[in-house]
Amino acid sequence: MNTIATRRPLTAHGLWLRLKAIVARLGFGWGHNLKLGDTYRLGSSKVRVPLDSGPIEISLGMNDKRLHVYPEVRLDERGKAMRNGNFVIVDPSAHPGRIGGFLRLTPKSWVSLGSADALQQAVFDYPAAVDDEHLVVIHSRDALVFRNLSDAGTAIGPAVADVTAARGSRFRRLRQILGGPIGLMPAADALALIQEVNELTRQDPYRPRSDLGTPGGLVLLPRSLTPILVADMHGQVDNLLTVLSQNAFLDALEEGSAALIILGDAVHSEVDGQLREMQSSMLLMDLIFRLKLRFPRQVFYLRGNHDSFSEDIAKDGIPQGLLWAKELGDQRGTVYLRAMEEFYRQLPYVVSSDDFVACHAAAPKAAVSLPMLVNVHRHPELILELINNRLRRPNRPQGYGRGDVKRLRRSLQLDKHTPFIVGHTPMDREGTLWLNVDGITNHHVLFSAHPEQVAVFTRVEGVLLPLVYPVDAVSSIINGLEDEDASQVVRRSSRAGRQARVRVSE
Repeated sequence: MNTIATRRPLTAHGLWLRLKAIVARLGFGWGHNLKLGDTYRLGSSKVRVPLDSGPIEISLGMNDKRLHVYPEVRLDERGKAMRNGNFVIVDPSAHPGRIGGFLRLTPKSWVSLGSADALQQAVFDYPAAVDDEHLVVIHSRDALVFRNLSDAGTAIGPAVADVTAARGSRFRRLRQILGGPIGLMPAADALALIQEVNELTRQDPYRPRSDLGTPGGLVLLPRSLTPILVADMHGQVDNLLTVLSQNAFLDALEEGSAALIILGDAVHSEVDGQLREMQSSMLLMDLIFRLKLRFPRQVFYLRGNHDSFSEDIAKDGIPQGLLWAKELGDQRGTVYLRAMEEFYRQLPYVVSSDDFVACHAAAPKAAVSLPMLVNVHRHPELILELINNRLRRPNRPQGYGRGDVKRLRRSLQLDKHTPFIVGHTPMDREGTLWLNVDGITNHHVLFSAHPEQVAVFTRVEGVLLPLVYPVDAVSSIINGLEDEDASQVVRRSSRAGRQARVRVSE
């Protein structure tokens, strides 16, 4: 069974009660302030370290497990790191080339570090010497507060490391993979690219064939591929580039051990005042197509309701579907417009592995079967539900609910607790990720278009977990890099394209 453990702000009533219970049990008191200049062994009282003290190393037990606490930063257009007020807790011994996880401390939040937490055990691989609840870390108004809970003890001290060093090499690799500076392609090049992508999509792996002999509406992802799930990027180019340059996502794509899965709606800005703007949508689709060309067996795009030229696709009265068609026709011609329509027609609607299932919008209201999902072209009403429906509400009685999620899991022969992930319906304008929505266990909503933060689901040590990153100005950073020798880039791109075509045909 896959579960997702999370820590909520102190204002969450249940967690606040738990913290009060710990305070009552251990008698926190005010504690004392510590200017961290050397390693300090925690005693029975809590210690307050000023927020501006820099990176901190935590040593659980007698140096049985080391963790680092870093201020979280966002990179501006020049690559300068700016603190955003959060802290992240990471394992410095984790392999830099493998997808890993971390914990985040936002202001007025707390975490109890210990082996009883399934997510932490997967992320940090605690040894036996780490207690179930070993150390509490609180992000208070002006300090990080540490309180040891273990007889084995805890030490804290300064940590020395450049947490942004690895990003530079990934920015350069992204520039190479994406063909140079981030910008719109010339019309002729864009047409050649989408036509090649359409040919690759007709040979998509992991999609059982429909009765038409074409890849069906369902992607059955093997366990050997680690998912990298994003949803609803709505023209936010830097959100995709941030994900690809974080963690070891790009490394895993390049070594063939991960799959990037986009749950639809990469187009049509949701930013106030930019609803008519279509250039960012065009650019984001160019980048996705380049990724599909480079990783044809590892990039999958599921269809969303905005992946259409329909007049019904509108926001605040603005006909984004029609504007999208007009922009593509004006900028790239009717042949390109038809090629995009072909791309949409070929897209799958559901992706499933043995530990998750995802689609753009909703679980179907009626019983479905695997053959129905494969031959979804024969079930237009099912398509509409998968890409358009939303959660049941008093004003939306036809929305989906807990029973529909359970039935979809059963239809795919998945465990009853298997995470079900959708986009389409952000719960508010402040977030990018919502867990266990409507009280439905392991029913999660992603919205990857927030201009300041982007959420992604991935798998770490067998546990599916959500990660949230601050959005960096990656496109500007990449465009500020100097090119390699042009002939080297051309040769590498051509070789990668040939290899991609060979892999798909095998």
